[in-house]
Order: sequence, then C-alpha cells, then structure tokens
Amino acid sequence: MRKVFGAVAVTVLVVVVAGMLPASAQGGDRPGVTKSEIKVGGYSSPPNDTLNVAYPDGFEGAEAYFDKVNKDGGVFGRKMKLVAKESDQGQASTGAVTVRSLVEEKKVFAVLPVMTNSFVLGSKYLSDNDVPAFGINVEPAWCGTSDEQAVVETAEISGDPTQQCPRSNLFGEKGSYLCFECPGIGPSYVAKEKGLDKVAVFGYTHISSSKCVEGLKEGFATYGQDVVHENSALEFGFSVSEVAADVQAMKDKGVQFVATCMEFGGGFKIAQALKQAGVDDVVFYAPEGYKQSTLDKYGDQLNNWVFRLGFAPWQGKLQKGTKQYLKAMKKRGVEPSEHSQAGWMNAALLVAGIEAAGPDFTRQSVIDAINQITDWTSDDMVPPIDWTENGHGPGHRACDAYVEAVDGKFEPIFGKPGQPFVCFPDNPRPATLDDPFYLPLKSGETDPTVTP
Repeated sequence: MRKVFGAVAVTVLVVVVAGMLPASAQGGDRPGVTKSEIKVGGYSSPPNDTLNVAYPDGFEGAEAYFDKVNKDGGVFGRKMKLVAKESDQGQASTGAVTVRSLVEEKKVFAVLPVMTNSFVLGSKYLSDNDVPAFGINVEPAWCGTSDEQAVVETAEISGDPTQQCPRSNLFGEKGSYLCFECPGIGPSYVAKEKGLDKVAVFGYTHISSSKCVEGLKEGFATYGQDVVHENSALEFGFSVSEVAADVQAMKDKGVQFVATCMEFGGGFKIAQALKQAGVDDVVFYAPEGYKQSTLDKYGDQLNNWVFRLGFAPWQGKLQKGTKQYLKAMKKRGVEPSEHSQAGWMNAALLVAGIEAAGPDFTRQSVIDAINQITDWTSDDMVPPIDWTENGHGPGHRACDAYVEAVDGKFEPIFGKPGQPFVCFPDNPRPATLDDPFYLPLKSGETDPTVTP
C-alpha cells in the first residue's frame, strides 16, 4: 500500500464500449508467445506540459529493460518485444478500445506499459479477461471499481488492513493500491525534521484531491503540527491572483510549511504568490515534480522545496537498479522521469514473473507467480512490495525517500548513505515519528514490521 498525497486524477466519463470479446476467445492462455519472442504492447496518454508529465516515456523505460534482458539471452531463449505503442488520447473510452485492440487484434501476451490516468474502462476489460497488465499507478482503477477501492480504503482507515483489491492481475510500479484519505506520515515527518509547526494545506475540488487534504490534516493533527490555513476549493488551472486572500491569511498566521494535494504547477503558483508578497522562507512539501528539467527551469526559485519520492533518488549513493536505469536512459538520450522508470520496473516485474512461472508459463501462471513474490524491490529501486499483502492492499510499513532543492540541485535528505528510504511501522500508525528505520537493511539490522 502507498499513501497518496497530491496525486491528481482526471475525471472521466464512463461510457459503455460495446463488442468487447473475452480474451479467452482469442485462443488459449499463451498469446503472443512464439518460439523466439514474447510479445507485449502498451499505451499511454499524450504528454501533458501543464502537469509536467511525459506519459510516453514509459515506452522508453520498458524497451530499455527488454534490451538489457535480450542482450543476456532473453527469457527461456525468447526475446522480449514491445510490438505496440498506442495512445488513448487522454480519453478513458479510447483507452478501452485500445486495450481491446492490443489483446484481441495484436494478441499480446501482456499489456505493458500502461501510462495513463484514464484507466477506468481499460482496467475493467483487463480484469474481466485475466490479462496481466503493468503500468504507473495514479488512480483507484488499478485496485478495482471506485466502490471496491473504497471498501479497502475505508477498512484500513478503520483499523482493518486485511482487505485486498480484487484486480489481482494488475500490477502498478508502486503496488496497485493507493489510500487517498489515509493520514499522512511523510508530510508530518518533513515538518518535524524541519522544526516547523504552523502549516497550510491546499487542494482541488476533485474528489481525490479533497480526500488527500483530509488525510493531510489528520496526519498533521496526529503528529503535533497545527493546520492554521486550508483551501481545498481551488479549481485546476487557477491563477496566482486567485490565492491573494490565502497569501494574506498565511502571512497573518505565520505559516511556515505548505503541503498540497496538487501537481507541481499548482504548488508553484502558491509559492510564486507568497514570494510576490515578500514571503520567501516557507518550506514547500511537494509530492510531485521531481525532474531535472524542472529544476533547470526554475533553479533557486525552488529553494526550500522538499520532494517526497516513492523510489530511490537519482542523486547520492545510487541503488543497483537505479544505476542500471540511469545508464540506460543516458544511452538512449532520454531524460530520466518517473514514467520511464515506471516502464523499466514494469518490464522487470513481468520478466521476473515469467521466470518464476517456468518455461511452460501462461498468462495465469505468470499472474500467480507474481502474486507469490513477497519482497519485490526492482534491485532496491523501491521499498519492498509484498504482492501477497501490500501489493494489492494495505501493508505494515510506510516508506519514502526525500530530496531537497538547493541552489539548482537535488540533494537527498533524511535517509542514510545506501539507505534512502525512511520508514515507520504502519497499520497501526506509529505513536510518534521519533524512531524511523531505514531501507535497504544493512547486515545485522532488522525490520521492526516483520515478525521474527
């Protein structure tokens, strides 16, 4: 399970897509597999400059990982091949048609990577037809319907972390369950470490952002920070002038720390408004926006920004998987991004699943094999995912890595060399944030969330 602070979902119209034939009608449980190849195909939304996301980068990451595997002889003597790179044009209905085409016409073995935040209809088709799919998880559809996801989330908030998502064939790069309203440990930890206790929170009117704001407020209340200003009624694309009253209120109340449930651009507008009002020492907690081109563009304007990462940083002492990924992106001339890295990890998980299923693998045996993996880290790129537990539902640890923007550079903070992930036991939540542990564990260290 991953707590979510700032994931911005796009509202989609749910339409009925007629004529969807089950994948089983296409001939067995091993489509796309020949004597020499294992064929997969994926789709993405178009790049979105406003959100500062490049969804098609996922193809670069997946292909780069497949190139690495193929150079070493492939999987059971077969080369991994990405045979389709489709687009959903940012529309859920187009995504559903695209998924159907990949499965029924192109007959791919798995759908990979899925790089979209309009996954509502595509995910249902894949789930109904038991097709393994891998992508970047930014919305509840990776878990189930809105109601199914709400059941798991409500149970966790109520103290029952045993509920699991029903779509066990869908595999997000950070797991397939996100808790939008769970109290935030990460933002409170950053504020605590910075010695700040007067907080403002911002969000949009969209339901996911509104839920996130409630989680932020609950987290701050739990760990001793005072939310002295809140605005969760902003609309996406708001102007700097629209937060003038907020800025004055924050000045009057001595706000020291701002946390948002927004994309980077929304948070940056609030920071701009504060600077225009002569306030330039407020620390910003950013759940999104970690990208070198963003830092190159804004430079020291991002001083006092702390970025939360669900993966190992690209600076400092690098993890094994991170080194390989960054080297591959440099070779391809592609700027590292969360999307290309997600595609890389998606491809790695599929390969691991096929290898675990054995040479006579099928779609179902690969799904089953992945769902038996208890410590997936993609060579320490992410905190351990137990696909029997926190892959499809809540877990018992909360881990994040952090970087701070300092004079045009990202600097890892709070973690230790070679141990970038700052972790706490979760479900139940820790009483205080005074005693974190760090991952990956070093020799002789123990994980307090694991029963001896």
